[in-house]
Amino acid sequence: MTELDRRNFITGLTAILGSASLASLHVNAIEIGETFKPRGKAEFFGDREMEMIKLIADIIIPDTDTPGASKAGVHLYIDHMAGSWMTGEETALLTKCLDDINSGAQQRHGASFTELDQAAQVAIVQVLDDERGENKAYDMLKSYIVVGYYTSEIGATQELLYDPIPGPHREIPFSEVGRVWAT
Repeated sequence: MTELDRRNFITGLTAILGSASLASLHVNAIEIGETFKPRGKAEFFGDREMEMIKLIADIIIPDTDTPGASKAGVHLYIDHMAGSWMTGEETALLTKCLDDINSGAQQRHGASFTELDQAAQVAIVQVLDDERGENKAYDMLKSYIVVGYYTSEIGATQELLYDPIPGPHREIPFSEVGRVWAT
């Protein structure tokens, strides 16, 4: 018979609660994946902000041999996240970021960000990229762009070449590998 002491009790309780919370996270992750379907229209931001997000996203992840961020619906993903999942502090920070980019464009170029030519827009985003880590709002916007792109169908299947079953199973002697694989 095992003696029940405080340490064993806490260890067991932690295991039980941890299992329950992991199951809850899994269910929530499934719900997030199932609920976001780009609707083609904004839920949270206005037209000006949506156009800015779309332009900035396409500067960060442009069309190359694979579709860029706007074709993946990243601007709609960010709008959905702002309207449904972000805290009030996060949405305020994101809105301030867009306002700061627009007012900076007005001061330097005499026009709003969306009215500038592509070279000026790229220059503005390049300055923001060069100051990464110093501008929390832009860092958050960029991280949402990257996550939105690489978790989209286009990003996951065309850019990352997602393969749910990566090849046939074959035995490889440990002597050839030299160490254990993490995946």
